[in-house]
Amino acid sequence: MPELAPELWILLPLAIAAGIDLYLTLLVIGAAPTMPWWDHPLPGALGDLDAPTILIVVGVVYILEFAAERRPASALVWNALHALIRPVSGALLAALLLHGHSPGLILGGSLTAGAVASLAHAVRSGGAIVRWLDPAPDPHVLLVSMFEDTIVLGLVVASLDAPPVALAAALALVVLVAPRASTDARAFIFGIRFAANRVFQTFRQRSWRRAEQLPPRVRSALADDIMAPGGGLRGTRAAVLRMPGLARFTTGWVVVRGDDPVFVYGRGDRRVELGRLRGVEVKEQDFFRSLDLRDTENRPVRILFFVNGPGPAALEAEFGLDAGGASAHHASP
Repeated sequence: MPELAPELWILLPLAIAAGIDLYLTLLVIGAAPTMPWWDHPLPGALGDLDAPTILIVVGVVYILEFAAERRPASALVWNALHALIRPVSGALLAALLLHGHSPGLILGGSLTAGAVASLAHAVRSGGAIVRWLDPAPDPHVLLVSMFEDTIVLGLVVASLDAPPVALAAALALVVLVAPRASTDARAFIFGIRFAANRVFQTFRQRSWRRAEQLPPRVRSALADDIMAPGGGLRGTRAAVLRMPGLARFTTGWVVVRGDDPVFVYGRGDRRVELGRLRGVEVKEQDFFRSLDLRDTENRPVRILFFVNGPGPAALEAEFGLDAGGASAHHASP
């Protein structure tokens, strides 16, 4: 059996590190040969990253990224742009790592690394979006950023110094993150759509979609609903956070019937009645609008709408809020 190329041991760890924090990964790799304790060459052509010009540019962009991610709106735009940059950069990093090997191995490794970096970026950025949107308090963004940087430093240093350890750590990280990876990736895609809808909102009417404009799966899910006969349905794309019984972040459709609104999700065969939730406030944000509610145990629930969906007045009317944002059913006389 042919021996596994040493560079392949660290392909996965470096791709994950680049997906989490590309510029810190490049900084650590580029700076390693300049350190007094480093006395052997970097694998492949990674040593080309130690040029002073490259290190200066990467360092400046790293600082820009650090500043951009301190504010939710700029973080969303930055990470949306890097949905394209991360896979390309991951692939190029793998091409440098595998320099000198066969073209087939370089191509396969580059495509794999690009895909892994893209997925790592989506999961990491989706988690950040969920924390930003969540109505419940979460760790401060600076603490989360420091934790992510620690992971990247560990993966890169281990890759350069102890490849088997780096691979084991990368696999352990994958196993640890896997249970919520799909949820965070969906949140990232939803966040990109937030930004796109903000850009194109001037070309679309802010309103509910009529029954014939709803996806067939949504209409069929409510076909037997006696409170929504004929064309009485109206709906809009939405996502919910901390809805009891659902994943932390779930995408679907909020549909208005003749009775209380309902949230339809999955493939259209699942739904949650929203009438049991008490409306608190509609908030207008930079890239979306949110409806804050409370469940029967007074726990926070948030529904997120695109800016070209129903406006604040329409949401307040459907969810029983008065013009000031308070629940009409609980307002003072």
